[in-house]
Amino acid sequence: MQDDQDILQLHAGDESEISLIRAVGDIDLSTTPQLRQAVEGVIAQLPADGALRYIILDIREVPFIDSAGLALLVEIRKRFHSTCRLAVLIAAATQPERVLRLGRFDTFLIIGYSREELHGLGVGVNPDPV
Repeated sequence: MQDDQDILQLHAGDESEISLIRAVGDIDLSTTPQLRQAVEGVIAQLPADGALRYIILDIREVPFIDSAGLALLVEIRKRFHSTCRLAVLIAAATQPERVLRLGRFDTFLIIGYSREELHGLGVGVNPDPV
């Protein structure tokens, strides 16, 4: 049985070319379906104007991510790369940060510690089509 602390909470927001999904709680085998559904919901609501958008996944309040969560990040990038770019906000010195850095996720995802840092990395600036 899960206690309230183990349940992933998701909050979505939208601002011009950036959509934000904030996750609170563990991202693991039991919660990845929720996160997948949230991402798919945000992407389904993107305008059909052909312009690329950014999705920021804020996991600064995620204490743990397992292989199912990591696989979901890869899946999101592969499935929706033509529609949007995925950026991940992380907290320093956490298990998700260590796993994402060790797994070299920063070679194919935009990863930063603040919205300002992501903006400096080009998030919110018209992305180049790839």
